[in-house]
Amino acid sequence: MKGIFQFLKHGSRRTPTPTRVILDAVASAVPDYPWFGIVEGDELQQGDIFENSHVYFPTDDLTPVAEKLTLKWEERDLIVVSQSCDLAKDQKNIDQVSLCPLWRLSEFKSGHLLSKIENLEKVRKGQMPRYHMIASSNISGFEREIRVIDLQLVYSLPVSLLRAKAAKEKHLRLLPPYREHLSQSFARVFMRVGLPIDIPKFAKN
Repeated sequence: MKGIFQFLKHGSRRTPTPTRVILDAVASAVPDYPWFGIVEGDELQQGDIFENSHVYFPTDDLTPVAEKLTLKWEERDLIVVSQSCDLAKDQKNIDQVSLCPLWRLSEFKSGHLLSKIENLEKVRKGQMPRYHMIASSNISGFEREIRVIDLQLVYSLPVSLLRAKAAKEKHLRLLPPYREHLSQSFARVFMRVGLPIDIPKFAKN
C-alpha cells in the first residue's frame, strides 16, 4: 500500500518519454483559428456581420412611370460578401456593398427545408451550394448560435451607410480562413455552368 501512495505522489514527476515530448510539441505548435473577432470603427471587410440591418424591397405595384416610389423594409442580419480590397477607404469608385442574409438555426421552423437535420448536415458539408454555414460564437456579449448564410439573396447598401453603422457599434467579423471559405462558396454559386449535353451516369450492369 505504501508503494501505491509513493507512485501516486511521485509518478507524475517522471521524465517525459520522447514520444510524449514530441506530441506535446506538436500540440503546442498547432495554431488557434478562432472563427470571429470583435471589430469597432468604420473600417469594412468581407465577413463583417451587421445585425438588425434594414433591407428594402419594391412593392408589387411598382411601375416604371411612377413618380413616387414606395418601398417595404425588413430587419435582417447581414454579412458582407464584397471583397475587402474593394472596401478600402482609398477605393473612391466603390459606393455599394454586397451583403447576404444569415439565419439562426432556431429560425428554421418545421416545414422549412433547413429544419431537417439531414439537410443541415448537407449544408455543413458544402453539398447545398445556395447555403453556407458558420459556427456559433461564444465571445462574451456576442454569443450567437450556428447560422446559415443564403448566398442567392444578395442585397446592396451604400458604403457610407455601413461605415456609419460600423462606427456606432461593435460587431462580429468572420476571420481567416473561414472568411476565404465563405468567399469560395459565394463564388461557386455564380460560377456554376450547366452543360447542354452531360456525360451519362455510370450504372451497374
